Amino acid sequence: MELRTTIRDRRQRLLVALARRGSEDAFKRLYRELYPPVAGYVRSRMRNPEDAEDLCADVFQKFVGGLDRFDPSRGSVMTWVVCLARNAVIDEYRRKRPACRELDTVGSQLAATLPDERPSQLHVLIGDEEMNRVRQALTHQPAEVQEMLSLRFEQGMRVREVAQVLGLSPDVAKQRFARALRALREELAEADASGRVEEPCANAD
Repeated sequence: MELRTTIRDRRQRLLVALARRGSEDAFKRLYRELYPPVAGYVRSRMRNPEDAEDLCADVFQKFVGGLDRFDPSRGSVMTWVVCLARNAVIDEYRRKRPACRELDTVGSQLAATLPDERPSQLHVLIGDEEMNRVRQALTHQPAEVQEMLSLRFEQGMRVREVAQVLGLSPDVAKQRFARALRALREELAEADASGRVEEPCANAD
């Protein structure tokens, strides 16, 4: 996974550089690569499909407008675009619910869930037959834990990228992942005393 994401980051940085110079083909390739994770993130958090599509369009408008300001030393292209998506979702919740001013409050309303309609790295790690049980166990975890695991396993982001998106240090993110996965393992173990379930691994980098 680490090698794939490193290659991905280099390719996307190159595409951004080419897009800055006016390459339409480079931007189209970026859009094809970045749209699925953006759409997956937004759709899993918006009840109305039309609202989700509008937010995706807003994210890519901001992406285009910010191409000249992208700084690769601050993170990957994927991290940047997922941050844009996360901020767009939070802003939408705040717009619809003016009373929700604190990020933690808004975050608790997002309740990131694992989408049912597409395969993911988590499917690969634990096996399709156990996915429903894991999904059920995740609903008992705090919203911030659900979001961390969704970013890590659904969006395929590295731990340090998840840390950047959530505004955490890499060490804090690793600690929270360890606690979250330990709690998930314990809940699955309680639900299945026979220990059939093969638990997911954080694979922290």
